[in-house]
Amino acid sequence: MSKRALLITGVAALALALGATGASVIAQPLPVTAAPAPAPASPSAKDNRPNFVIIQTDDQTVQDLSVMSRTKRLMRDKGTIFTQMMTPFAICCPSRAAMMSAAYPHNNKVQANFPPSGGYGVWEKNNGKKFVGAWLKNAGYHTVHIGKYINGYGYINNPLARDPQGWSEWHGSTDLSTYQMWGYRLNEPDGSNVYGKFNVENPEFYSTDVYRGIAENVIKEQAKEDGPFYLQVAFLAPHVETKPLKESAIKNLLIKYGKNPGQMVDADDPDPATGIQTIPPRPAPRHQNSLRNEQLDNDPSFNEADVSDKHPFIQDLPILTDEKIQDLKDDNRQRRQSLLAVDQAVEGIINTLRQTNQLDNTYIVFVGDNGYVLGQHRISKGKYFPYEPALNIPFIMRGPGVQAGARVDQMVTLMDVTPTVLDFAGVKATGRVPDGISLRKILTAGTPIVNRTLLLSSGPQSAPSGEPLPMFDGVRNSRYSYWKYEDGFEELYDREIDPYEMESVANNARYAEVKAALLAEWNALKDCAGKECQVASAVIPDPEPNTG
Repeated sequence: MSKRALLITGVAALALALGATGASVIAQPLPVTAAPAPAPASPSAKDNRPNFVIIQTDDQTVQDLSVMSRTKRLMRDKGTIFTQMMTPFAICCPSRAAMMSAAYPHNNKVQANFPPSGGYGVWEKNNGKKFVGAWLKNAGYHTVHIGKYINGYGYINNPLARDPQGWSEWHGSTDLSTYQMWGYRLNEPDGSNVYGKFNVENPEFYSTDVYRGIAENVIKEQAKEDGPFYLQVAFLAPHVETKPLKESAIKNLLIKYGKNPGQMVDADDPDPATGIQTIPPRPAPRHQNSLRNEQLDNDPSFNEADVSDKHPFIQDLPILTDEKIQDLKDDNRQRRQSLLAVDQAVEGIINTLRQTNQLDNTYIVFVGDNGYVLGQHRISKGKYFPYEPALNIPFIMRGPGVQAGARVDQMVTLMDVTPTVLDFAGVKATGRVPDGISLRKILTAGTPIVNRTLLLSSGPQSAPSGEPLPMFDGVRNSRYSYWKYEDGFEELYDREIDPYEMESVANNARYAEVKAALLAEWNALKDCAGKECQVASAVIPDPEPNTG
């Protein structure tokens, strides 16, 4: 039996073993493909540098971890969890670019989901030779990517799209099919393959399970090799799905946007007038009846009654109706159901590392890209605005020497992931000095890191209606969040006394010196690069006493 046929059978068996009902074990025309073995290593001594597995989800909140029991047991309890991992820009493309490049958006030039301010072309031009994949590949690592990449790769579902720079092995999903649990296209070493059909929920082709199967196969193949590997698995869950567009709709949108895909690349709740339709992420068939009583995390900011302190765009949002709240409850349940297969994938990947005797020499990262808002401050769904649910993301790391069961409450950023990987690998970044820092010492010895201020930024992004969202710049430190919109409107939150950001104090006289100091921090960081971005936060004065 061929390697391809063996892997087809393996994925079908996996679906059945996980409890899928009605799963076919007959090979389909477009099967899961095996990762090709790299060229044989030289007969020299085995390279014992550590391996790395990065497991990334899309739009996952910190609270969503609550349903991932395997991930908590195998990652949190065996490693270190960071409670304040923050993205500098809460949308997909800039967040992923920041993580892989170790650079702020103003340095890697990816400042939106789509051209000309962001997207795949901008990423490749400015970062293709200076990001984690390229640095490790040049240092002798076998680098592998599976799943979602930088927004706009392979647009529109292009089977002839070139493999991005920096990867030894490529299994990348093409946009727009990236946002489909079934019927997605992967450009792979053996060609371009479509997995299933959007409207046929065949367990064999569920994207999370397919990505997991490819990842496990890569790990098995690499166990036979003498060199280390870096494996990046980017799952779609719990991001919304986008229904496939008819050819006529694609033509109309291309006429409207030209070469700029606009919100076609990543839409949460688009206006029907655009022709784009989204649905909540579909769970694996085996999980469709799970989490029946799952509830929304209704913190005090949910459906906030008084938003007069917030930007006029937020002020114009209507109070959420009972019907809309029920929709959000249903969305929340499906989002978390979709993560149950990711939870099983985490376990499967770790078990495969153990079975191939590679676990003890592998660092594993579980991380989101950005958070998500479901009803907070009346925002029905999405991200972008720099409120805590959108900025704060899951981040756990385990591996040789990493403290087990540890918790870090200091703020870290997505730009710190790659410097940490490079530090453990003994590899230097070339072409740029990272804006982030290595977390190695806090991971292995609990040594506190420098308390930094995070620069917050934005770029061109559309609301569901197609209306441009207001752009802003700002900063976040251990206590305060401050940002200023292009029209001059300011928001400032003292999270020590107002963790849910209910009342902006931007116009409170007691906070005048605080605001001035935070504005000075922004001025110091807005053009920073490398070590200039790594400096300790300035001392921010306390607010004036309340004499009222």
